[in-house]
Amino acid sequence: MVAILGANSVSGGYEVSNSLRFNRGDNPKLEFTPSSVGNRRTFTFSFWIKRAANFGNTQLIFYTDNNGGGSTDFLFYLTAENYFSVGFLSGAQKYLITNRVLRDPSAWYHIVVAVDTTQATASNRIKVYINGVQETSFETDQRSDLSQDTQLDFSRQAVHRISGYNVSSSPLDAYLTEFHAIDGSAKVPTDFGEFDDNGVWIPKEYTGSYGTNGFYLEFKQTGTSANS
Repeated sequence: MVAILGANSVSGGYEVSNSLRFNRGDNPKLEFTPSSVGNRRTFTFSFWIKRAANFGNTQLIFYTDNNGGGSTDFLFYLTAENYFSVGFLSGAQKYLITNRVLRDPSAWYHIVVAVDTTQATASNRIKVYINGVQETSFETDQRSDLSQDTQLDFSRQAVHRISGYNVSSSPLDAYLTEFHAIDGSAKVPTDFGEFDDNGVWIPKEYTGSYGTNGFYLEFKQTGTSANS
């Protein structure tokens, strides 16, 4: 599929023209294992997602696999009830689950997950933004169980996977585009998007750095599809 997002005078006509379709029936996944350790306390994900009309199933968007060691997994996904959820392990599984539902298969949603466990205030250690606005209403909020300075599994030498826990568990059924992972910085939505003159949230070009294990997935139809 080709995704056309953006194009406005504010950002100089930035357009997104590529996306990748994840078909749940094919058990799709993208994965890599970093060769070195980066910043496991402070990082950001930003991406646009358009759901397929396949609801009622848990769908993993991103997951870090600790290979059976430690207790600091990090993941985010769509619940069977169509909420957006961030999961993290601190002994037992803990969650941050929105009250907002994402169930419009015709809409592109922009999601930013900003993590900074160095923050003294628990509610600042994980922030979720959808279409430029910070989420403040949650069905479940267990951020107080995430200790200050916890090192999560992002940017460690373990499997990092887009779509599913593994090959056949909870795969994604959606389109993704403009997928950024920023190692070492807790970003805000305006680093990746802006409101146009009609109040619609649209993408803009990210111009910052990616850190040690950060990356950008362009999903080009030909040529290189990942930059860091």
